[in-house]
Amino acid sequence: MATSVFLLGLIVLSLFPGTAAATAAYPNRPITLIVAFEAGGSSDISARLLAQELTKLLGQQVLVENRPGAGGRPGTRRAADAAPDGYTLLWGSGSALTVSPLLYADQQYVRNFTPISLGVTQPFIFVSSTTIGAKTAQDVVALARQQPGKLNFASAGVGSSNHLLGEIFMASTSTEFEHVPYKGGASARDAVVKNEAQLMDEVLSPLIGSIRAGQLQPLFITSESRHPLFPDVPTAAEAGLPDLAIVGFFALLGPARLPSEIVQTLNEAMKQALGSASLRAALDANGFNAAYSTPADLQRLIEKGREQYGEIIARRNIKIE
Repeated sequence: MATSVFLLGLIVLSLFPGTAAATAAYPNRPITLIVAFEAGGSSDISARLLAQELTKLLGQQVLVENRPGAGGRPGTRRAADAAPDGYTLLWGSGSALTVSPLLYADQQYVRNFTPISLGVTQPFIFVSSTTIGAKTAQDVVALARQQPGKLNFASAGVGSSNHLLGEIFMASTSTEFEHVPYKGGASARDAVVKNEAQLMDEVLSPLIGSIRAGQLQPLFITSESRHPLFPDVPTAAEAGLPDLAIVGFFALLGPARLPSEIVQTLNEAMKQALGSASLRAALDANGFNAAYSTPADLQRLIEKGREQYGEIIARRNIKIE
């Protein structure tokens, strides 16, 4: 009888070779964390800070893989197509998770990701080139109205959240900028520093150094209250732009059908990582707010973001050509 059971086990393993691997302790090899934007941007900065902490907690290397371009859509697709084994994960941006499915018919697969945990939140900040001499949002609006279509607005790509916020800015101020998409926020930032573009918005972290160096002029920040790193910069509401009171976020997700036990392991690791004093200090220094959540709470946040952006898109009749 024992021999028969043993032989049956061998047959099962031969027919389903992934069974042994699936039941092995997770994780037992390095994990790839997909960042759908270029190195040096906010997504990349926050992902690398978190990956260091997760590596210590999980006992396996968490490797950041940058897949930039097209507003984050190719990198997001790469994560969606991965095997649901927990070894390829997505550090998802708010734009990829909330905006893309609203603007692109071919992005509906984004709705199928398995939520694991929220990671960080961060407000956006609008900045202008110092070359144009503007000090406030009203100054930029006045220049744009004098030269309709002559000033450039830089973004991290068509359909990215900072592209959408730029569209909301133009609609809210009755101005017209030429939209110039780049591979990511770092490239867009460099374009504004060089005055190749005159306006952009991005979550705070990749712009901190350039603002402090006097290379960019901060106009307003999209948080409800002023940010401690830049207390003199007004909020969107204070600048007369309440539609732009929108905060960005990054979160950890897996492909569809990621097993619940893997989700639980990763969620617990996220909870410990985001509770680490050293990681929180590093995130604070880069303008991020640590923000752990349950998978269910992350799903609700994503759905709320889609509803919020959807209302603005419909009300402002924003379309991607």
